[in-house]
Amino acid sequence: MTIFTGPPSSAIRNKPISEQLKRVLASAAQSAGIDTIIITSGGQDVLGDGPRRTGSTRHDRGRAADLQLVVRGTTLSFTNQSAPAAMLAFIEAAAAAGATGIGAGVDYMGPRTIHVGFGKSIDDHETLTWGANGSSRNAPQWLRDAAEAGWGAPTALAESDVVASDLAGAETPGRYAVIARTGLKLRGGPGPDFGSEKTLPLGTELTVTQFGGAWACVDVEGDGVLDGYVFASFLAPVVSDHAEGGVA
Repeated sequence: MTIFTGPPSSAIRNKPISEQLKRVLASAAQSAGIDTIIITSGGQDVLGDGPRRTGSTRHDRGRAADLQLVVRGTTLSFTNQSAPAAMLAFIEAAAAAGATGIGAGVDYMGPRTIHVGFGKSIDDHETLTWGANGSSRNAPQWLRDAAEAGWGAPTALAESDVVASDLAGAETPGRYAVIARTGLKLRGGPGPDFGSEKTLPLGTELTVTQFGGAWACVDVEGDGVLDGYVFASFLAPVVSDHAEGGVA
């Protein structure tokens, strides 16, 4: 069982992390063999509701944490070029379990601390990595690779935490596009236990015929034949380039 410590009472972001985030972190720690998670910066006052806050809204409501990982009494550390296998496994598992914002870098928060959490609001589902200066361009390659591997293979935990508002408007059948950076697995049924038929690349357009919980039944070929199921939170509605009402 993973031990959680922090955040320290003296930290600006000293509020507890959300239960959803704690489930994600605990699941990732179990997968990666992490013994202790030290939270150095946790939740903060919601913007407009209190003064104890800093930076962006990612930490509001405890939806993000800056943390360190401990294995057998040793706090893991990394460079901008490489990271320990246990840290890579943790990041991949956290992304697979539903974390969408992950940051790290020696020039960002030092060689031991990583940021793991969700978006800037409950409606922000963009998957993003970053490094120094909070810039995606500065994200270490090992961080990008580990996170994208996880986002490409979401786990049952990620699916169980998806609620209607998390589907970003994906409740109505119609045309959608894949927004997962590393592609989206097409499965034979609505769940990770079903085999993956293939991976649909980023930008693939398809027709959703029906939504069921966290999954969407899709027609990829556009011929009216059902091809399988995909994880719905990695779809976005396709916006037509043509306005209704005729050509001007």
